[in-house]
Formats: sequence, structure tokens, C-alpha cells
Amino acid sequence: MDHTRRDALVGSALALSVATAGCLDFAAGEGPQGPDGTPPTLDCDDDAFVRLDRPFEGSVTETVVETDATTLELSTEGTTETYGQSLRLILRNTGDDPAPTLGEFAYSIQRETGDGWLDVRGSTTGEAVELPRTEVSLDAGSTYSWDLTLTEAGIADAVDGLDLTVCPPLGPGIYRFVYWGVVGAPPIGAEFELVG
Repeated sequence: MDHTRRDALVGSALALSVATAGCLDFAAGEGPQGPDGTPPTLDCDDDAFVRLDRPFEGSVTETVVETDATTLELSTEGTTETYGQSLRLILRNTGDDPAPTLGEFAYSIQRETGDGWLDVRGSTTGEAVELPRTEVSLDAGSTYSWDLTLTEAGIADAVDGLDLTVCPPLGPGIYRFVYWGVVGAPPIGAEFELVG
């Protein structure tokens, strides 16, 4: 049986197209798989899932909050983030005096829904859990910083010593990071859009 150069090229092209199709299918599954836009609410198929409560009342101040003694500012590197990338946030005490806080884990990651802003995280133990709170002072000029990987595992694993899950999966839409741990002050937040 004689094989021509053309037969070899056709065979190679076919093999390449099959391999590429497999890569595209794999890549397509790596983006956000949750509801798109502004869902009515966040539904989880796991009956044991208990969403984190909203630990603060009232509205969220934009990115700056003033206490009786000092000023704190929350900043982020961008307002549009791609699924799987990192979201970097910094809370800085820009005033001259220390600020009492509830520690670095006193934050919520919420999604905008028809029911309002809901935390994307929760527990699958069937029982409510609370985020760790440690009363510490954030000195003048000092910061808390977060580098959150925008995946379900990246967000769920960001709190040490607490077994959390994100449910439903993240989807393209509007989210916000809210730090509610400044004692005696309203929470501050930064919104961002998650894209595929």
C-alpha cells in the first residue's frame, strides 16, 4: 500500500482537529458555571448547605469609612475580573490613630441577586457557621490585604480553619467584597464584575 505526502497531511490535519476540539471542550468547562447576570436568588442543590448570614445591618459605604479616631480606605486593583484570576484588595488605616477591628476574616463575598446581596459561601454540615473574629487593632498606616483566587475553591479556602463551600458555582455577574470588621463603623465594600 502506497502512502502519499497528501495522505500524511490529511491524517495529520484530522488528528490535530480532534486534539484541538478536545482542548476547546476542556477550556470551555473552566469558566464560570453558575447563573448569569442577576439571578432571582442563589439556590444550592445540596440540602445540607447553609449560607453564611449577613453579619451587618444597613447599607455598605463605598470604599472609605471614618471612625471617631481615624479613616480607613478599601482599594482594589480593578472592577472587572476574569474567573480564575486573582482579586487583590487592601484595607488601609490612612489616619493617625489605631482602629479596632474584628480581624482579617471579617468580610463577606456577596453576589447581587433579586433578593439583594447574598454571600456566595456557606457550610455543607447542615449547620450555620460563623467567620472567625479576633479583636485586634489596625495601627495607623497598617493594612489588611487579601489576594482571592476567583474560583469556588479559591474563595472557599481563603478562611483558615473553616470548611466552607461556594454554592451555586460562580457565574458572570456583579459581586462585592465587604469588610464589616471595623468596630463602631459601617461596613465598606468594593464591587466588581466577574466575567468568563
